[in-house]
Amino acid sequence: MEKIICFTVVKPQGIKGELKAKILADGFESVKSIKTLYDDSGKAYSVTKIRDGFGGFAFITLETCQSRNDAELFRNVDFFVEKSKIKKAKDEFFIADLIGMSVYVDDELSGSVADIISSNVDMFEIKGVDGKRWYFPFLKSLEISVDLKEKKISVKKEKLEGVRYCED
Repeated sequence: MEKIICFTVVKPQGIKGELKAKILADGFESVKSIKTLYDDSGKAYSVTKIRDGFGGFAFITLETCQSRNDAELFRNVDFFVEKSKIKKAKDEFFIADLIGMSVYVDDELSGSVADIISSNVDMFEIKGVDGKRWYFPFLKSLEISVDLKEKKISVKKEKLEGVRYCED
């Protein structure tokens, strides 16, 4: 079972053991039905409730966390979930799956994905075969092809013109 980081606890919320956590997935809708969380040691925690905290946060109630003192122990803890439990659309991808993929422009190897910069429009950071960094947005209009099996991203050069940014 593959796990992925999904929440970072910011602080206790109230006096009944609720946790305020930053959502590290693609919004509340993708995580609202999660029933089990894991800490970095692999210990499982049963979730009794997750509610929207708005602005990229969630309020989480764990079965074993009954007081503010209990909740305080989770401050700054990262929670992981089974990757298969996170809801995502067919054309959405996990950042962890994209990092390291080969990038082909017009069927020529141009580099590999070094990072994804999350923003209103996610940006690919590419380490070029020449060692230079360059960037392009993840836009449907670019007709980007992602092949998870082959670990390959393809894009047409003509589509990149005007949106590709290169570091000097």
